[in-house]
Amino acid sequence: MKLKQRPQDFLVDEISSFTPDATGRFFVYELEKQSLATLEAMGILARRNGLRASELSASGLKDKHGSTTQLFSAPKALASDTGDERLKLRFVGKCASPLTASSIIGNRFDLVLRGLREHEVAALPDNRAQIAAFGIPNYYDNQRFGSNAHGQGFIGKALALGQFEEALRLHLAVPHRKQNMRDKTNRRLARDLWGQWAELHQRMTKCSDRALVEFLRDNPGQFAACFDRITPSLRTMYVAAYQSLLFNETLSRFIAAEAPALIDQHNRGGEIPMHRSLSESQLSTWRETDFPLVGASTRIEDFPLAAPHLQAVLAAQGVALEQLRLAGLERSRFKAAQRRILMFPQELVVDSPQADELNQGLYSVRARFTLPRGSFATIVARRLVCATWPGKPPQQTQP
Repeated sequence: MKLKQRPQDFLVDEISSFTPDATGRFFVYELEKQSLATLEAMGILARRNGLRASELSASGLKDKHGSTTQLFSAPKALASDTGDERLKLRFVGKCASPLTASSIIGNRFDLVLRGLREHEVAALPDNRAQIAAFGIPNYYDNQRFGSNAHGQGFIGKALALGQFEEALRLHLAVPHRKQNMRDKTNRRLARDLWGQWAELHQRMTKCSDRALVEFLRDNPGQFAACFDRITPSLRTMYVAAYQSLLFNETLSRFIAAEAPALIDQHNRGGEIPMHRSLSESQLSTWRETDFPLVGASTRIEDFPLAAPHLQAVLAAQGVALEQLRLAGLERSRFKAAQRRILMFPQELVVDSPQADELNQGLYSVRARFTLPRGSFATIVARRLVCATWPGKPPQQTQP
């Protein structure tokens, strides 16, 4: 399966509880963006309007690869001309305080799944029926793991282990494919000149990370204090990525141990097995079950179905729950929360397959559905096309 071959193949429309308040001091805008991540879009708009990116508050983070609509708030009126053809703004009202994720009810998705083979097309009716009847494991997908330093390690794990220099190295000195040339060059310089802070600062092109190097030049060895100076949204993302990995691995172990019929799947975070069916008792229990997004305050005993699997995951990671307090950092924390283990896409419509005009000899299908806040449409797409070649094991599907 191929997802997001064109921006219009992945449409997301945010469902918000926002109600305009004429007396509010914050300005709320509807943002339409294409081929930009939310944080990138916020940066462009902030620079355009003489603001810091942290002053713009988006209610959620939307995928870079697609066409999405969402709300965000700003402390002042913004220019209607964004200066970037990938962005469109529409003023929708005011609010008393900055928008947060709590204002999101869910998201409507309109996807085109491309590059489908005959056995995947044949599996669609049964898969749709199984999704409606038994739900899908509520895994985090690849978008959540983009900050995994591209295979070199999770920054959140380095923080938990107190390896603040390593966390900074992963942030500053690991170039990746989708960065622009300036950022790649800066990260290669940081890789080659690590520890030579004065020379690195002199040779780096101006960017936000250069201020971190300047701090290390003037305060060598103070890696924890330096990490706390990273943009808040990035620090939050690094912690959330590792927290999401721990959730996925816990759920993966649980599903593999308990589900009667499994489909093998994986993403950048590891194995994400999915069930084909559940017993009546399992369905009744699982659809109301939450697993923890762990923090130092998490009481593992409060999650009896998750407990043995989470303990095994933490042991395999070499991380103790208390370490998630991130002693030594002032501004970064693992905030304990919980997440439902099954998702049930609402208003799920799967159109008849068509010849795929972008992939000769293969098929495409359009799927539309609504998900609650925080659930991943790409997980639904994976599950829709899960199929098995005759006589062969289940195929791994990579969006």
